[in-house]
Amino acid sequence: MKFAYLKTLVIVKLIIHCGLASAEQLSAHEYAEKTHNNIIEIIQTKNQLFLDNPELFTKEISDAFSPIVDFKRIAKNVMGKYGKRASEEQMYAFSEAFESSLLDTYASTLVEFKDEKINVLPPEGPSKSKTKARVNIEIVTSSSVYPGRYSMYLDKDGKWKIINIEINGMNLGLIFRNQFYSLMEKNKEDIDIVIEKWVASV
Repeated sequence: MKFAYLKTLVIVKLIIHCGLASAEQLSAHEYAEKTHNNIIEIIQTKNQLFLDNPELFTKEISDAFSPIVDFKRIAKNVMGKYGKRASEEQMYAFSEAFESSLLDTYASTLVEFKDEKINVLPPEGPSKSKTKARVNIEIVTSSSVYPGRYSMYLDKDGKWKIINIEINGMNLGLIFRNQFYSLMEKNKEDIDIVIEKWVASV
């Protein structure tokens, strides 16, 4: 279950928007725009750290965006129908494995994309919900502009969380779910084996 280049790009480019600032009294769009510069600064100033101490670099990246991504909810959606028969321990184990896979992939590829630009687009109209939002973005490279969007919700603590990501028409949640389902089919629907392979193959 190796991430292809484009799938990795999805993770890298969209998670960059999430960061360190408080989300209180901010819309999802305002939050993304406010935190973007903070994360870009980390990217641009920590390249050498990645080379000198990859583990510390990974930790800094993890500390920056882990609080903003709802790994547990995304992992549950990735498991889909198989999550209904998973034990609480298995759900927790996969959530941890899923989070680790994203963090490791993100950290190891982050430095390659530091010079590209991401624009958070303004809302297309008044929000229909105070607790859910879809934030449109565009990823600007030297040769192309890729449209993207991520779905966010306001949690019980009043902080915006990412629960799904789309880029150039590709739905990240569905990609991961298809990968999980494929592993389940190839391993006689043994969730424990799939979790082990998910970790080992990244």
